[in-house]
Amino acid sequence: MFGSAGSFPYILGVTVPLQWIKRRRGLALAVVYLGSGLGGMWISLLTRTCIETVGRQWSNRILGCIMIALGVGLSPLIIARRAAKQRPEKLIDFSVVTEWRFMYIAAAGFFAMGPNTIPYLLMPTYVADVLKEHSKLGSSLVTLINVSGIFGRFLAGMLADRFGPVNILIIWVFLAAFSQLGIWLPFASVPAVIASAALFGVAGASIVGMLLNAISQQFGVSRITYISGIIYMTYSISSLVVAQTTSLMLDTVGHGTDYTWPIVYTGMLLMVAFVILLAFKFKISRQFTFIV
Repeated sequence: MFGSAGSFPYILGVTVPLQWIKRRRGLALAVVYLGSGLGGMWISLLTRTCIETVGRQWSNRILGCIMIALGVGLSPLIIARRAAKQRPEKLIDFSVVTEWRFMYIAAAGFFAMGPNTIPYLLMPTYVADVLKEHSKLGSSLVTLINVSGIFGRFLAGMLADRFGPVNILIIWVFLAAFSQLGIWLPFASVPAVIASAALFGVAGASIVGMLLNAISQQFGVSRITYISGIIYMTYSISSLVVAQTTSLMLDTVGHGTDYTWPIVYTGMLLMVAFVILLAFKFKISRQFTFIV
């Protein structure tokens, strides 16, 4: 119930601002996702503090009241900016799934966003099982990914406004793959996993926002809300599949302690997304260039 209800304000919160801003959409999305990142940081600290002080039940009540107050207070400000002629004729229109541009973006999103949560899940256990470090390092790596993600979103947004969202998306997906295959995989050390977490935070955390920016560039803003909803639906399916297969791979092939193949799996999924985006870029431009 929480996931179903929470998806409504999330989709509207990240798509409606794009209808109001044309020239600096990348930077606008960076600000929106900055709020998402900061919210995730403070609410996790608040939840932990509440559980330790007042217990689980009152923690749920407190968080629920905060969400009701913020939701009711901010919802009137989420106003769509569309002329009457821009309103879709159908409430739900799945005809977009037959368009080749959507197929490319959805396929790239499926392979790029599925592995997006894997470093959050594997790095904390990796430092304890393989590097034999304290568990605090694992939680610090998750924080590092979140903090570096704030910088990465702003940088990606500004570069996307200058060079085009598809071009920067290609580079960021490659950097995310390199953080897994070029840094984490070959070097089993604390500095390497820290560098991998930082680079993945910069690149991987920005992929979702740049996909939305690419959608707005390719399809305009009149249909972006439900197109983004379909993209996020594929994202949810991909995250579920990738998380389960990665866990199964670690338990069976890696016997719970060998992280080689889960890391390779994560990096190769990102490389598949990279190749799809290269093909998409070539198709929309007919000549490979990094200037839009």
